Amino acid sequence: MKELNYGRVFVLLAGLSVATFAVYRVVAARTDNYYDFLLWNLFLAWVPFLFSMAAHELDKRKALGLLVLPLGIGWLLFFPNAPYLMTDLLHLTIRKNIYIVNGEVQSRFWYDLMVLLLFTWSGWLTGFFSLYQFQNVISRKRGLLLSWIFVLAACALGGYGVLLGRVYRLNSWDVLTNREQLIRLVEESLNRQSLYFSLFIAVVLLVIYATLYFLMNGASSGGSRAYSGGRGSSGRSGR
Repeated sequence: MKELNYGRVFVLLAGLSVATFAVYRVVAARTDNYYDFLLWNLFLAWVPFLFSMAAHELDKRKALGLLVLPLGIGWLLFFPNAPYLMTDLLHLTIRKNIYIVNGEVQSRFWYDLMVLLLFTWSGWLTGFFSLYQFQNVISRKRGLLLSWIFVLAACALGGYGVLLGRVYRLNSWDVLTNREQLIRLVEESLNRQSLYFSLFIAVVLLVIYATLYFLMNGASSGGSRAYSGGRGSSGRSGR
């Protein structure tokens, strides 16, 4: 795997989030503050990137050790918040009476659509970069094959997490604060329709991530390098 400059990645993602916030404030000033919950959802999409950054920095200093497990679990719990942003497009349907008046599409529909797509893009990039970063850590420690098994598991759990968040209104922290409800909703979600939904989202995540992965790695003609020390690489929120 190609080693990225995660300092620059952080600046890029932070700049994208700031730009997204700025665009939203301009649009909200013209319409209303209905979509304020997107700010919280975008923050939640940043949480897995903070976990992956911590794992990466500790591994860089050869101090990760047993911390890889709690950091990995924390990352998995919050990772679904990134793809979850896509489902906020649902609100365009919820507000259709505002967007379509007398059979005509109002301009505010296009403003809100662009804002939702921008939040989705920002959240997805943040989530996928965190996945790439964690895969890189696992690849160095356990090999490329195991790192891709991790990616498959992450996409599968991400798809299921989106289901729990959007359909069953479960939050990431409910794992720690409301275990009874978590168990009840998990049992309720074990049905064929939920399985199809989760698998569909998982496949979408995997396709997009694999595309980004091979764009980043296939575009380089030289071998990948890890840290300057010389180690080689292996090869819901709101509403």
